[in-house]
Amino acid sequence: MKGVEEQYVKSEPNEITLKNGTVGVIRFAREEDAKQIIHKMEKMIRDENYLEEEPESLNDVEDERREIKRIKREGSLYAVVDVDGEIAGVLIFRRGALEMNYHVVNVRTWITEKYRGQGLGSKIMEYGIKWSKDQGVEKICLDVFSNNPIAIQFYEKYGFVVEGNRKKQYILRGDYVDEIFMSKFLGDKMNNRSTS
Repeated sequence: MKGVEEQYVKSEPNEITLKNGTVGVIRFAREEDAKQIIHKMEKMIRDENYLEEEPESLNDVEDERREIKRIKREGSLYAVVDVDGEIAGVLIFRRGALEMNYHVVNVRTWITEKYRGQGLGSKIMEYGIKWSKDQGVEKICLDVFSNNPIAIQFYEKYGFVVEGNRKKQYILRGDYVDEIFMSKFLGDKMNNRSTS
């Protein structure tokens, strides 16, 4: 398992155009992004309930800086959507920490409310899937709350299937919510390996 630090340096930002004509870039996260990332996450947690976070569970800015460096060093993807210096969303595709699961990434994405409905979810998912294929990833995994049917349908559109769920795993605004596990297989390697 080797990091891709050199790729982070060489990689060019990916320019995107949103439905409203706004232009931004998907680029690798930088340590100096940490403050804005934490600020945006704090606001989303305060105003919404679709992230598996609470105010007390968030990194502080220094911890987030270290996290950006660590993800980069381990060969995973931590990218941001930058619109004129404003972070509009985040995409983390985190590889398994062990040799036995390094072929798998776990996904975490979020988009700020201001930029939703502009096709940004599709742009970052396509970016993440392409990155995964380029890196030899064989399986992409994610989890989503059962009370978020729009997200579930979005992931299904990209070929994700439900692998299972944990019943009543969370309580959001007084109601039980299941945690749904979804995955997408990439390439032919998965078809050529035996399973027990």
